[in-house]
Amino acid sequence: MNTDRVLDCMAEMHSLTRLPRIGWVLAGVSDPESVSDHCFETAIIAYILAQEIDEPVDMGKVLAMALFHEVGEARLSDLPRRSSPYVKEFKRTAETAASRDILHGVAESVLPLLQEMHELQTLEARLVEAAEELQIITAAMYYAKENRGDISEYRRDAAKYDALGIEPAQAVADVVRRRLGEYLGDRPYWELGYQRSATLAGTD
Repeated sequence: MNTDRVLDCMAEMHSLTRLPRIGWVLAGVSDPESVSDHCFETAIIAYILAQEIDEPVDMGKVLAMALFHEVGEARLSDLPRRSSPYVKEFKRTAETAASRDILHGVAESVLPLLQEMHELQTLEARLVEAAEELQIITAAMYYAKENRGDISEYRRDAAKYDALGIEPAQAVADVVRRRLGEYLGDRPYWELGYQRSATLAGTD
């Protein structure tokens, strides 16, 4: 074992505990969750949902996918959804390359699992993806309940949540959607940061 390489990897992963989820920062949430918080909760949610699935689930794969799915952000940082139109084309390639460099010689067995997750062809991949998106709208519900920031944007995310066939995830998401709506009331959302030149064409 190359202990220096192991420690380097551990140190980079540790940086995710200090990296806030930027979407919450832009929403005005004070002291928002970190990327590590997001990954940990995704793993917890995936584990809980797996208990409600009748099919056999490889929990080792599920937990590895959930815990490592944002590893590339240790070098790329977290990007808000509004950046997607500008970076989506190369973001996956960059994340894959960063993950490979961070995990090199230490946990390379995780890399094919991350690819599997992105392809969404297996039960485990769909379960983790459903858990990740469920974590996001659930966090929005918590922040709305605590009146932290402008969370009205996430009403839309809850409305279009896709459980990818994971029925327990959909059942929980339905409750989250209802409670989020109750906490937000009729508060409108100002879509600041989402307009693009094509959208603005022809306007004053």
